[in-house]
This record gives sequence, structure tokens and C-alpha cells, in this order.
Amino acid sequence: MRWPAPFATDRAIAVDMIDQLPLGIAVLDMTGTCYQNNAAFIETVGRDCARVGSILDLAVPTDRAALAAAIDDTLHWRHQQITCRLRLGVRPDEPVDVTVVRAPTGWGFGALLTVRDIREQIRLEAQVAQATKMQAVGQLAGGIAHDFNNILTAVLGQCDQLLARHASGSEDYADLDEIRVNAKRAAKLVGQLLAFSRQQTLRPEVLDIGVAIAGVEPLLRRLIGPDVELLLPQVEGTVLDDPGQLEQVLTNLAVNARDAMDGCGRLTIAARYIAASDVLVLGHAVMPPIDYVALTVVDTGSGIAPEIAGKIFEPFFTTKPIGQGTGLGLSTVYGIVKQTGGFIFATPAEDRGTCFTVYLPAATPVAVAPPLIMVARPRLSGTALLVEDERAVRLVVERALRRGGLDVITASDGGIALDEIGDRMIDVLVSDVVMPGMDGVALIEAIRARRPGLPVVLMSGYAEPPQRRALDDAGAVFLAKPFAADDLLDAVRTALAAQSLDTAGSRRIAASGSTGV
Repeated sequence: MRWPAPFATDRAIAVDMIDQLPLGIAVLDMTGTCYQNNAAFIETVGRDCARVGSILDLAVPTDRAALAAAIDDTLHWRHQQITCRLRLGVRPDEPVDVTVVRAPTGWGFGALLTVRDIREQIRLEAQVAQATKMQAVGQLAGGIAHDFNNILTAVLGQCDQLLARHASGSEDYADLDEIRVNAKRAAKLVGQLLAFSRQQTLRPEVLDIGVAIAGVEPLLRRLIGPDVELLLPQVEGTVLDDPGQLEQVLTNLAVNARDAMDGCGRLTIAARYIAASDVLVLGHAVMPPIDYVALTVVDTGSGIAPEIAGKIFEPFFTTKPIGQGTGLGLSTVYGIVKQTGGFIFATPAEDRGTCFTVYLPAATPVAVAPPLIMVARPRLSGTALLVEDERAVRLVVERALRRGGLDVITASDGGIALDEIGDRMIDVLVSDVVMPGMDGVALIEAIRARRPGLPVVLMSGYAEPPQRRALDDAGAVFLAKPFAADDLLDAVRTALAAQSLDTAGSRRIAASGSTGV
């Protein structure tokens, strides 16, 4: 390729052109000496290398050897172009990309050196790396949760059955109860991992956030202790959220605030409505312009050091001594908030301490249903088809169903269940969601093709996102593992009651049709 003559004969034209470019550029002669640089270069590196010292002086001392090697290799045609990442003397904590390009023969200079500010690129790379790491940990959590919750279901179920056969106050009863307590702690830990990884099966409902905070206020006061003042100055707004998960967000943030204040200070929890038109002024570009309820939790603690601010939502990151924290509190909050379509930010409080702001999508208020009247649980009757691939869980669930009054047919997978059902009268299906071969959702479709309207209870400690979406359309009662025997029997009663209401409604419709109404 023949290069344009003006660059080969008129150095002044080349110098004038590069001076107009917004990219920092320096012109090097055949010895690597800088004899011209543009205004953008001086602004970027903080010095005029054409007049003061060597071009190598733009880098910190430890990076100058790499820059010298790049210039030497380029001028001697070992490489046409070399890019190296180094730190500038004027900003040693912020690396830049320096590219050295060999000039063609006859252009009148040796090479061009460009300096590119990559602070935004590094920030984006860090965000991608962080998101990838969080996703990997989430996948790991989801992968182990199903098997671990099956184990805990078996342990808790067997504990309950043994406790029922021992007198309260006996030595064996105390030991069994301690096993049950520790199994529930393990279940809570798995729940925190699933919350962080956004793999929980949520049951959202329209919540008045003021009512929700009032309901958890006694628990918060016990958690933060008598030396922390709890203020609830302004609480308003309605959100669509899982009430149990919202409670966990509040309790985790309160415990985090208590620890930041060393158990003494002031904790303020407030909520306010934010219209879609006001979202832009919040300064968070990632938030779409919709209506939100902003939940703020402000403490008067020591605050968050800038060097760890970007790590506080990472799983297992904690500043507490070994044995005093799992590092899952804030990561659990982060996972719950993100799974509900919200956002969370931590900023310094006005005086001192930290302000956590949770933005949850606002919802339209609905009429409050009257409180349920508790009645004695009736004994069940009929036949249940139990489908569970884990033998230990299958035995525990079978015993619980039988003790509740049901006859039980068991199957270890969906294919066997379809063979077992045959012409038998089945009153309710109780099935795991995640099973080899045919999963619980596919099993419902296959069985209801034969038995339309069959009541179903689906159990799971973890379900993949497609399965969780299918659960919402399956018309089944969902039961999260691990669970107690009473929870299982209540779920069966709920499923049977829903089927009875549907049947009664169908009969009323049919009767109305027969009279010509």
C-alpha cells in the first residue's frame, strides 16, 4: 500500500491533525523520543512529554520497563502494533491502555503512541465479573439445595415421629428436640443460599407495607435489643411481595444495623411512594421508570468503608470475626429484592451510619380479607398417590399421610406412578417436583389427562426457573421442603378443599343450565 505523500513530506500537517483528535496521542521519532503530543494527551497523563523528560516518565516506575519494551519492539518492526495496560504516574490507581503503532517507512516519524482512559471499561468488566461470580455461586446453591432439603425433610420427619413416641421431659425427648432444632437451622441456611441465588419459589401477594412492618415490629425490637432505638416515622405504600421474604429482608437489615452500631444507637425504618416520573431524578440508571415503594433502613453505626462497599452483597463476605457471622445476611437481602423485581442500594447516611434503600415495584391496594377462624383439623380419608424418588423422604411422607388418615400408594418416579394409578380411585396426588425422567409438572399433565381436576400437592426444596413458572399454571398446592407433618397434612386439606369448591361450583352451573337460566 502506498501511503499519502503529505504525511511523508510535511510533519507539520500530521502534527496539526493529531492535535485536533480527542484521543491522547504522542508522536515518537526513530529513537523513541516524544517530540509532539496533543492536548488530550497532556490532559490524560498530566504532563507534556515533548518538553519535559522522557515518554517513559508518564508511567509509574514499575511499569516503565513494559512501556520501553513495547516502544523498542515496535520501532524495530518486531511488532506492527502493541497494546499494554499500565498505570500513570499522575493516577497510579487507575490503569490505562497504551498502544504503540509503527509508522510506515517514509512518514517522517517512528511511531504513534496513544493513551486510552479505560476507567469505565474496567468498571464494566468488574461488574460483569461480579455478576458472573454471583451467578456461579447461585447455580451451586441451587444445585445442592434439592438434595440437601431432601435430607433435611427426612431428618425432621423422623424427629417428629420419634418425638411423638416419647414423653416430653425425658432424656431422649430433649436429644431429639435438639436434633430438630439444628436441622431447622440447616434448613434456614439453605433458604438463605436460595434467596441469594434467586432460586426460591415465591408466593407474592399484595401487601400494605405499613401493616407488614407493624407485624414484624415486635420481632425487630427483640432482635436489635433495648439499647437500640427503633423509629418508624413514615410508612406507606403497597407492594406485590412474598410476606415471608419481606420479613426476612427487614430482619436481616435490622440485624446488620444492630451489629454496625455495636448494639447501641438508632434504627429508622420508613417507606414512601415514588411515582414513575420521579425515578430519573434518583440517579439510578438501571431502574426502569415505574412506580416504586422505597423502603429505607437507616442506622447510626460506623458506616461502610469505601474499599469494601462493592463487596457487601457478596455471599460469605463479612467483616465479623470467625464464628460470629456467615456473611449471608446482606446477600440474602440482595437475592430476595432482585427476585421480586426490585433494587437495593447502600449509601452513607446524612449524619453518620448507613442508609439501605430498597425499591420495590408498587402495587394497587386490594380489599383486606377477613381473618380466618381457626378450627380443629379434621382427620383425612381417601387414597393418596405419593411420588418421590428419594427413599428416605418417601418413607417419612408416607408415614405422615397414613397417620393423617389416608391410604397411600407409593411410586419412585412418574412412569411408575402412571402404571400404579390404573383404574384405582385416587383422591389426591402428592409428588416431588424435581425427579429423574418425568418431573412433577409433567406428571400432573399426564395424570390430569386421565383424571381431570385431581387435587395435587407438589413438594420441592428447589425447582429450576422453568419448573417454577409451570407451578403457577399447574393449579397445585406447593409445599416447600423441608416441612413438618402438620404442614403436609394442611397442604393436602387445602388441595382437597379447593377441589370440593370447584366441584360444587360446577354443579351449580350445571343446575342453572338445566333450568334454562
